[in-house]
Amino acid sequence: MKISSKSKKKTFVSAIFSILFALGISHCANLGQPQGLGPTGLLYASYSLGLSERNLPKLPLKKGKSCVKRYGFFFTSGNASIGSAANTSGIVEIYRIEKEATNYLSLYSSLCTIVWGI
Repeated sequence: MKISSKSKKKTFVSAIFSILFALGISHCANLGQPQGLGPTGLLYASYSLGLSERNLPKLPLKKGKSCVKRYGFFFTSGNASIGSAANTSGIVEIYRIEKEATNYLSLYSSLCTIVWGI
């Protein structure tokens, strides 16, 4: 009995989806946003959290932002550190820190650190 290449492809794709589903259900793989940063959504999530703030100066504040992005299930890139966010706008003194997260169908997600300062 000969197995067609079309049947082999279907079997391979089914196996990949089964493995990813099992990892997601067993919590061995996180398909949403990092835990502890607010709600996760399998289909869509977008939110912003204020993490810290101190009394604001009378000067106008600059905004700096840095992000980590995930494409698909296996590729992640970026730097969402506070220092990186501050350096993007030349901020020396930080007054407010926020986190912003977005998730689309668990195929694309981002986690950004936003700092406000002078």
